[in-house]
Amino acid sequence: MTVLAIAGNGLRRLFRARSNLVFVFALPMLLILVLGLTVGPATPRIGVYVDGPSTPAVDALIDELELVDGADIVSFGDLGEAIDQLEREDIEALVSVPADYGDTIGSGDVVDLTYEVIPGSGGFEVQGFVQAAIARQNATVRATRLVVDETGVPATEADAVVAASAEAGSSIEVATVDADGDSFVKADAVGFVAAQELVLFVFVMSLVLAGALIQSKRLGVTRRMMATAATTTEVVAGEALGRYLVAVVQSAVIVLFTALLFGLDWGSWPATIAIVASFCLVATGAALLIGSVVRNESQSQAVGISIGLAMAALGGCMVPFEVFPDGLRAFAHITPHAWAIDAFTEVVQRGGGLGQIGTELAVLVIYGLVVLAASVVLLRRSITT
Repeated sequence: MTVLAIAGNGLRRLFRARSNLVFVFALPMLLILVLGLTVGPATPRIGVYVDGPSTPAVDALIDELELVDGADIVSFGDLGEAIDQLEREDIEALVSVPADYGDTIGSGDVVDLTYEVIPGSGGFEVQGFVQAAIARQNATVRATRLVVDETGVPATEADAVVAASAEAGSSIEVATVDADGDSFVKADAVGFVAAQELVLFVFVMSLVLAGALIQSKRLGVTRRMMATAATTTEVVAGEALGRYLVAVVQSAVIVLFTALLFGLDWGSWPATIAIVASFCLVATGAALLIGSVVRNESQSQAVGISIGLAMAALGGCMVPFEVFPDGLRAFAHITPHAWAIDAFTEVVQRGGGLGQIGTELAVLVIYGLVVLAASVVLLRRSITT
């Protein structure tokens, strides 16, 4: 009970300052919200203007464009209106179809089709999909004309033959893999960002909040606790439990926030909870270590932010490991952040469970216990001297 009382008292003092609430909870949520909206899935709006009456070829082109993943096709009867919407970025791209499109497509001549975007907008990102849609239609039309020329059957019958042949043909399966060739069954940019920010903020905020421990010693709160029936072991355990609970609550808020706001599936809940519990142990040990060796609150904030951001950058919390050279990627695993990111990647992105992250969990627990043991020794010494 004494340990719980000390932990509760530490939490009350910690959150009495509203600035701590902002940095522990509001700031991570705001950053994840901004990054999530930035990297989250978007629906490109592609405008289509036809310079002439609609024809079967034009209708087929629009059908092909609608197959662009997530695209929203907007048809325009007036070119001026279409350009106005493009300039206002109400649409990401504008496809202008010439009047002779039906005669040109599939004939072998150059298709004079115009694709317009505003520099800096998202139109260039879907240009390849539009080109692929036109290429598919071109191949279909040429195949139909070949059947007509070789067999003399009507065009409608040739269309049916080509369509049946396409459906009976070999299918192409597309798989998303990482730099190591491992499959991503649930590739999700928001999930990757959320896992990165969770690891980054839990560790950095734990180090920054180590200043509360230094403040307790400076104001004599720790000495007064020692003057009661509380032993040194109970004081240390209470301080450690308080820091651990802060890290766990912060992690839980991030997980629930992203799950409710973005519909993010964190995968196996037992595995996610195990990762959070293990990494919070590491963050708690690091916070106690800073609180034991640093002399004042200002130094703890400077040291905590510097060390926390440096380890986060090296550990893959700011950029994906895929952009790291092989040697740097291996070196990054001297940080607990890299092991936590690996574990989250396996669970959130690949759908793994506890059985697939045993190594990562073992490393995090060992890392945490070693750092915590060292910090407890130093903390006991700083309290009793």
